Amino acid sequence: MPPRPSSGELWGMHLMPPSIKVDCLLPNGMILTMECLREATLITVKHELFKEARKYPLYHLLQEESSYIFVSVTQEAEREEFYDETRRLCDLRLFQAFLKVIEPVGNREEKILNREIGFAIGMPICEFDLVKDPEVQDFRRNILNVCKDAVDLRDCNGHHSRALYVYPPNVESSVELPRHINNKLDKGQIIVVIWVIVSPSNDKQKYTLKINHDYVPEQVIAEAIRKKTRSMLLSQEQLKMCVQEYQGKYILKVCGCDEYLLEKYPLSQYKYVRSCIMLGRMPNLMLMAKDSLYSQLPSDNFTMPSYARRISTATPYMNGETATKSLWTINGKLRIRVLCATYVNVNIRDIDKIYVRTGIYHGGEQLCDNVNTQRVPCSNPRWNEWLNYDMFIPDIPRAARLCLSICSVKGRKGAKEEHCPLAWGNINLFDYTHTLVAGKMALNLWPVPHGLEDLLNPIGVTGSNPNKETPCLELEFDHFSSPVKFPDMTVIEDHANWNISRELGFNYSHTSLSNRVARDNPFTDSDSEQLRLVCNRDPLSEITEQEKDFVWRHRHYCVNMPDILPKILLAVKWNSRDEVAQMYCLLKDWPAIKPEQAMELLDCNFPDPMIRDFAVKCLETYLTDDKLSQYLIQLVQVLKYEQYLDNPLARFLLKKALTNQRIGHFFFWHLKSEMHNKTVSQRFGLLLESYCRACGMYLKHLSRQVEAMEKLINLTDLLKQEKKDEAQKVI
Repeated sequence: MPPRPSSGELWGMHLMPPSIKVDCLLPNGMILTMECLREATLITVKHELFKEARKYPLYHLLQEESSYIFVSVTQEAEREEFYDETRRLCDLRLFQAFLKVIEPVGNREEKILNREIGFAIGMPICEFDLVKDPEVQDFRRNILNVCKDAVDLRDCNGHHSRALYVYPPNVESSVELPRHINNKLDKGQIIVVIWVIVSPSNDKQKYTLKINHDYVPEQVIAEAIRKKTRSMLLSQEQLKMCVQEYQGKYILKVCGCDEYLLEKYPLSQYKYVRSCIMLGRMPNLMLMAKDSLYSQLPSDNFTMPSYARRISTATPYMNGETATKSLWTINGKLRIRVLCATYVNVNIRDIDKIYVRTGIYHGGEQLCDNVNTQRVPCSNPRWNEWLNYDMFIPDIPRAARLCLSICSVKGRKGAKEEHCPLAWGNINLFDYTHTLVAGKMALNLWPVPHGLEDLLNPIGVTGSNPNKETPCLELEFDHFSSPVKFPDMTVIEDHANWNISRELGFNYSHTSLSNRVARDNPFTDSDSEQLRLVCNRDPLSEITEQEKDFVWRHRHYCVNMPDILPKILLAVKWNSRDEVAQMYCLLKDWPAIKPEQAMELLDCNFPDPMIRDFAVKCLETYLTDDKLSQYLIQLVQVLKYEQYLDNPLARFLLKKALTNQRIGHFFFWHLKSEMHNKTVSQRFGLLLESYCRACGMYLKHLSRQVEAMEKLINLTDLLKQEKKDEAQKVI
């Protein structure tokens, strides 16, 4: 959790006094008390400390003062090493005014970076180091490849690509001008004011150009140079050579803000220029040397952290070292054993008995009937009971999850029983390595959210609550002789082709399948119209079972109507491997769809990894940076519906954030704004860590923004407390 800045600058104080006595422990065993200003920086305190230490015994045992750093205990009861010595005493948020001088151990630069990242995201990075979950450890390592690729992409064209990261083009998604803006043009032309610095004292001269609205910045620069050099009475050949020589050395900057026209977009596609046309104003641009921009670009360093070099702690079968068996070779039905529960807090006088309610879900869709345990007394609840589900193990879909809750039963004899969930939890039936869960498991449950009307929460987060003092269920899954894996695409395609051939009553061949399907299922104009009506229906409206059957029956014709894909996916029976295999084969050859339809596939109703991967590929193909900025908050929110930490959507957003600083800024704050939410704090915290590691010098800007926000919170809480004290005085 992020630290509470409102707790003050020093324990028990909202604001430190102007000066304060600080006890300093030196490595030679001497303790010195120093009078320090609250705004004094650590480097100043250390310098004064070593100056004072010369007057005391054992000074000769000390090394140079630059060899040491300060360490102390913060208000979060954590030991913190202060590597950034430009920080002020009042910003350290110490528990007591006590500083210890030590020699730093380990990689100094990495520790400084870890401290900056921890401050920016609101939680110490060491918390991730302590997590023993293999998925977390593998994600932290693997996501660094995305970071490195993004940094390499920023550096691929040297200064120019680095400038594009810091100052991404602020353009509209479409080149076409809306009619109401196009009507304001003078025969397709606009008047632009170009400012030029003509002396070392920054004296400026302006030139007015009437140019075509679709000129790219290079053409505008060429026109500006021509107009500037006309007064020099050059010949046409000399003028042409002058333009060629200087055109590539200049760029255009929007006057009054840090916005540059760096890419070859039409002038009217830049948002600034388009807004000027709409408001009837002349765009004011400045001609400036590229070198002056490139020289002020921040350095772009990225180093792999030490944890990237550690050996994975994943079990051997995760790395393919142990023989596995396919899910589709297993016979039998799914069953789960509920053993016992601990830390179940209930009022025995109000509640008679408790039980565990379970169900198998795919997104929000129930795959089979829910199954309950027997009811047992509240004190020390034990079931030791196998629950059997009406679902064959080979039919379990890739994104299936076990949803469960501990429920209470209230009601006297003869009265209607009242069932109420006490805590809930969800478990992915396949882990992040495509392996079916097996063996015993302890699951810490989550508190029931306000407004939950059902006994189960199928679209809630999966995994255990990090708070170990919550109700905990002990479960057991069937254990097989070898780890059971979800089948690969080759097996799925073979099964789908065999199943279609069996349905149509002929031997499968690649060339005749589609023709045979079309011949055996004639498609009429009426069918086409009905499909079109279903396709155009609002995404929030439900489709009937009859419509689902109709859409699925004509699925092979829907390739010509790509936007109907969400409706087809809703028609799939996800508890049937036959239909799932056929849908996977259809999806493999499905044309890309528009970004708006693709984002619909990232909803909680479509949890399957292959569907979500297809949706992200469509976004990568068609979603412009401008559109992404508009939809970024929604895309960050649907990260909550991803099954695993490492997923295509997280990688896509992270790469975009690391190659476009404007997107990265909002990506950071959209994630950080939910770090207080325990259900997503680990997922979002890991993404924030990876972003901060590769965002370059912008991390310092983000840290200053975070610091300013915390000071505002501190000030707000202080004012609230003062108003409260005044109210109490009046009373």
